[in-house]
Order: sequence, then structure tokens, then C-alpha cells
Amino acid sequence: MDEFDIIDLVYNYVAAANTGLTIYKDNSATGVEENHIVVSGMEFHELDWQNKMPVNVNIFIKLYPNGMPNRPLMRDMKSKIRTELKKIGPENGQYRDVELSGSVRLTGAKENFDCTNIKVIINTQKNIEDYE
Repeated sequence: MDEFDIIDLVYNYVAAANTGLTIYKDNSATGVEENHIVVSGMEFHELDWQNKMPVNVNIFIKLYPNGMPNRPLMRDMKSKIRTELKKIGPENGQYRDVELSGSVRLTGAKENFDCTNIKVIINTQKNIEDYE
């Protein structure tokens, strides 16, 4: 799996959470005003026998008109997404491991939105036959 496959993998699991929110890869479209999710990769590490890549899952929830965060909705979205991400595992004989490294609130990430970042680290084992 390369970095594009890993982004697709995380995207598919986030989509399976059935949040009802639009999901974007890499970044959101300009001018988005609705609640949404962005799945983006960080540095890709291609090692001898495995690939490793941290992935950000950013959840953007509109602030209430008074500027306060919608904590109940953010909690629900975060819980649904984390539940699905924990299901990432081996598939079709290919090793995959997920580490939910943590989450952090990103204050001021986007105007009029509250943002929570879930950092996911994906490890995939390379196919040994490719090296014989």
C-alpha cells in the first residue's frame, strides 16, 4: 500500500461511520459552510518491510450562532468515527495495523467551525514476494 491507498483506506472506514457529513480527501473545497470531515495524510515512511503513515481525520462542526461549540454533535461524530477506525485490520492476506494516536481540539482551524483532529497511524506490511 502506498500513501494514496492508505488515505483511501481511512476514508472508506470514516465513510462507514455513517455520520451523514460530507467527507473530503486532502482538504475541503473552498467556501464549505456545512459540517464536514477531511482525511489527509502526513509523512509517509517507506521502510524495508512495512509502510507507515500518520493520517489526520479532522471533523469540522459549525459553531452555534453565539460562537459556542456544538459539543453533543462533535462527541457523537468523534465516537462513530473512532469506532469504525478501530475495525481496520488485515484484509485479503495483507497485514494492516491501526493505532489511534489520540485526538486534539484544533481551535481556530477554520472560521465559524469547531475542529477535532483524530490522528491515526496506519502500518502495512509489504509483500515479501516482491523482494525475492
